[in-house]
Amino acid sequence: MSKYGRTISIVCVAMLLVAPAALLAHPHGAEPIIFGIAPQQEPEKVRAMWRPFLSYLDREVGHPFAFETAPSIEEFQKRVLEGRYDIWWGNPLTYVQASKRLGYAAIARDTTRIAGLLVTLKEDGPKSPKELAGKKIAYSAPDAIGGTLLIQSLLARAGVAPDQVETIYTGSHESAYRAVLEGKASAAGGVPRSFNALDPAQREKLVVLARTEEVAPQPFAVHPRLYRSYVTKIQRALLKLNWAPEGKDILASIQYKEIVVSNDFDYDIHRDVAQRLKIPY
Repeated sequence: MSKYGRTISIVCVAMLLVAPAALLAHPHGAEPIIFGIAPQQEPEKVRAMWRPFLSYLDREVGHPFAFETAPSIEEFQKRVLEGRYDIWWGNPLTYVQASKRLGYAAIARDTTRIAGLLVTLKEDGPKSPKELAGKKIAYSAPDAIGGTLLIQSLLARAGVAPDQVETIYTGSHESAYRAVLEGKASAAGGVPRSFNALDPAQREKLVVLARTEEVAPQPFAVHPRLYRSYVTKIQRALLKLNWAPEGKDILASIQYKEIVVSNDFDYDIHRDVAQRLKIPY
């Protein structure tokens, strides 16, 4: 064989040896996997809450993750539907939309189901949902499932139609609660996770006026561009938090009880809610 022929053969063998490894690589190469977290609280508070979780994933998956959130829930949902995130956690209704449009797939969720909370001032606030007719209600975003849509459904069943209240959108649950505290709204929609994360001095001034039905919680959802080998590693790492030595503290930091495997069928109830409220997805 000529020297030229041997060189070609060596190059071909090298390409065959490298190819399988390349197929398992992250589509961004050495760039971080972008993990989007919905801003139910102020962005810096969200970052602080999720920092131990992301550090844990870095170690367990063996690939860096980049934390991202957004200045408002509406902006976060917009970015999800643009396909910005490789993996994200947030509104189940946004998941239903992103699953259909972009192919995002749910891989894990909390065991604790979510409910909407109708929150008002403990002193001098309305005493029943019916008393909110003609009043102002603060919500985080128009299509937030727990803090908005379930609350609006609850109010409608109580006899308070959407056109009987003045609605304002604040960008986050925390800002909605603050609107009540500052006298800018008579009530706010929220969820237990964000309400429990409030500063105790603020939470002490508020009371839960009503609680809605419970539905499947926010999913961890992955974009189809993320290779299956990495999806498997991420899912295993999430489940490992249930028994890993540091897992209890990490789960507590994001207000999780236990992580379980999830799939698309968990969110059929959200599709039913969307149809009932005539929300396209």
